Amino acid sequence: MWHFTLPLHATPAELIALAERWAEEHDLYISIERWYPTNAAAAVPLAGDLATAIAGFEPVRRICLRHDVFDIASVSASQHLMRTSRRSSSASSRSPRTACATALQSRMGEQDRLRCWIDLAREATTDMHQKATAIDPNGGRMMMSDHFHTQGAHDLAARGVPMLASGGTAVFQFDDV
Repeated sequence: MWHFTLPLHATPAELIALAERWAEEHDLYISIERWYPTNAAAAVPLAGDLATAIAGFEPVRRICLRHDVFDIASVSASQHLMRTSRRSSSASSRSPRTACATALQSRMGEQDRLRCWIDLAREATTDMHQKATAIDPNGGRMMMSDHFHTQGAHDLAARGVPMLASGGTAVFQFDDV
C-alpha cells in the first residue's frame, strides 16, 4: 500500500471548507465518522452540505473523501478505513477540539491515484504556514519542519490558545507566531 500524511493544525471550520471544496471541484463523495458513544459512519450526499451533516452526527472524528460511493456498513473505525482505502480514498482526520493537531492522510494500492491526492494536499499548503516546534511537558523540544497550520490555527495560537498534539501531551509552538 502507498500512503502519505500531511500533519497540520486547522480549525474544524477550515477542515470542513477544505473537504467541501475538494468534493465540489473533483466530484468526490464524503463520509463522516464518529467513534463515541458508538462507532458509526454516515455518507454525505454528493454535493451535500457537510457542515449540516456533521452538526447532526457529532462528535465527528474523521472526514473521508473518495471518488466512489462509501460503504458505511463497517463495524469499527479500522474496518471503515480499510474498506475506504482499498478504493482510492483520502481521509482527513479532525478532532472536536479546536486546537488539536490533525492530518490529511491517504492510503491506497495505486500509486498514480495517490499522486492526485498528494497534489491536492500540496495545493492546499500554499495557503498555510509551515514549521512548528513540539514541546513536551518535561521541556523536550523537537522541530517539525513538515508541520503546517492554517490561518485559523495561527490566529488561535497568536491569542494564546495552546496547540495540542493529536495524542500525548506535547504542545505545538508555531515558529511564525
